Amino acid sequence: MTRGEALKDFFRKTILPVASAALLYCIFRSACVKNGELDYLWLWILCGLPFGIWRLRLWIIPGGGSLGGGIALFLLNFVFAGLIGGCVLVWRLLVAAWYIPVTAYRLLTADRYSFLPEE
Repeated sequence: MTRGEALKDFFRKTILPVASAALLYCIFRSACVKNGELDYLWLWILCGLPFGIWRLRLWIIPGGGSLGGGIALFLLNFVFAGLIGGCVLVWRLLVAAWYIPVTAYRLLTADRYSFLPEE
């Protein structure tokens, strides 16, 4: 692996997820403050929503119910997507933390094996 590939992989798997998590936190933090306290559950759901909305494979679709029931199920879909996306966001942040030493190792050993022909 060359230095350019290692840095590209580092940017894609470390910098982008951390920057997107920080941006989402800054956007939704003020919406989750109630009585001077931060509601972490709603912050988890709102920050995870962009990561989980397209991962939610099964949508609960109301059949023959009222408009109020349909809206409630529609909002329940978004809550489930936020919970799933919160788990995905935590996983991406763990992968980002893992890729810091991996990238350091790749950058230190990139020139060591550069004399070998590529297969």
